[in-house]
Amino acid sequence: MEKCAICGGEMSVTKDKPYNYPMGGLQVILLGIPQYTCSECGEEFTTIPNAEALHKMIGLEICKNKKGLLLPEEIIFLRKELSLNAIGLAGVLGVDPSTLSRWENGKKAIGEGYDRMIRMSYLTCFDDPCPKEKRCYKLLSLFSELPQKRKPVKDKTPILINPQEWLTPAMACC
Repeated sequence: MEKCAICGGEMSVTKDKPYNYPMGGLQVILLGIPQYTCSECGEEFTTIPNAEALHKMIGLEICKNKKGLLLPEEIIFLRKELSLNAIGLAGVLGVDPSTLSRWENGKKAIGEGYDRMIRMSYLTCFDDPCPKEKRCYKLLSLFSELPQKRKPVKDKTPILINPQEWLTPAMACC
């Protein structure tokens, strides 16, 4: 049996009680997580196995199953999981950082198109077979490098491609 780190008392374990996982304003309830309580001082704690996989699952749940527009805390969660600061995500989306700030603080609702773009960015990064170190960085940097205000171009520009560019096996992943 576990000993309490505070007083050395005996810890009791509960596994069948839902656990409210504190995740920046999101309502996440974990089932089957061991929760420890000290019988002497009342100290409570839990351990979360593989938090990285849990966060990925939370993001996938938000992106795939949430029917309404993203809420501020969901936007913040997805941005942080993409390892982007506010300026970085604003650059990917092609919006002013103050616009992103208004979405994240709830002063303005996110629009349908930007909601979809954040979800697609997350899903592209975390719902694919690419190794973690290659996930999404090319995609996010590509969007970040596009100018924020673009104009239509009337001149047709030829697209030049060599066979090596589409015949390399690396193209299948990232």
